[in-house]
Amino acid sequence: MESPPFKVEKSFLVQRFAKLNFGSFHLIGYSVAGEETVVQVPEWNVCFDFGRAPHFALTSDIVCLSHGHMDHVAGVGYFLSQRFFQGMKPATVLLPRELERSVDMLLMSWRQVERQTTPYTLVPMAANQMYEVRRDFGIRAVQTHHGGPSLGYVLISIREKLKPELVGKTGPELVELKKSGVDIQYRIEVPMVAFLGDTTDGTVFEHPDVVNAEVLVTECTFFEPDHKSKAKHGRHLHVDQFARILPGLKNKHIVVTHVSRRTGVRRAQRILRKFVGSAEMDRIHFLMDFEGAADGGDMEDAGPPPADAV
Repeated sequence: MESPPFKVEKSFLVQRFAKLNFGSFHLIGYSVAGEETVVQVPEWNVCFDFGRAPHFALTSDIVCLSHGHMDHVAGVGYFLSQRFFQGMKPATVLLPRELERSVDMLLMSWRQVERQTTPYTLVPMAANQMYEVRRDFGIRAVQTHHGGPSLGYVLISIREKLKPELVGKTGPELVELKKSGVDIQYRIEVPMVAFLGDTTDGTVFEHPDVVNAEVLVTECTFFEPDHKSKAKHGRHLHVDQFARILPGLKNKHIVVTHVSRRTGVRRAQRILRKFVGSAEMDRIHFLMDFEGAADGGDMEDAGPPPADAV
């Protein structure tokens, strides 16, 4: 008698990472409330938060940490160690200035545990501070509204253009003006990607860089009517707040992250559509909306119950 075919069940621990294409750049990442958030922009060599250190994100030379909760920062030590092990150059980590000492102590402890001198550079950031990566690219921190010190980050394309009053002058004339000390160009800052990490409603959604970024990556954690108290306690966005914020945002694309497993992506999309309508949904992308994404509750029996979002 033949044995029945062996059935291989997919483990709920096997992650799938989303990839969203926005033309000149794309986002790769994973974000589930209370579990892990990591969003990489490969073309800009930047990773926002670091979750549990997925392998694909090791290639980013710059990491921007939004706040100190474990689901956003747990993998940083491993990330730095792996880059050192693989002979990659030391990474630069931007983080809220209030966290610099604690994170440095944590990383120094790992140095002692591993008995290796893992190199890294920490850059303490304050709201509205610009970190200039190179002449044409900078990263600006923006104040967010979460528990404890928290920042969002905006990738800024920096461009220089000839002043209007000098248009029409010949090349040699411009050279002479420049030699005489005349500033012949003016600076334009174009916000490309804004990442807000975890935040509730507040003035961050009025910041010009956030409002005008081509792509805004923002959380919206809770969607159920009876989860408003959870959103308030954890200082997260509830869908009714998000729906009120949306009309003031001019972004071409808005990427929603950090959705709670208590709701799930499919149900969250349906709820948001009821709030804002189909036309507004055309520019909204849920990061975890890949084929086969689970509805809320589908994963409950495969592992521990969802943690209260932090």
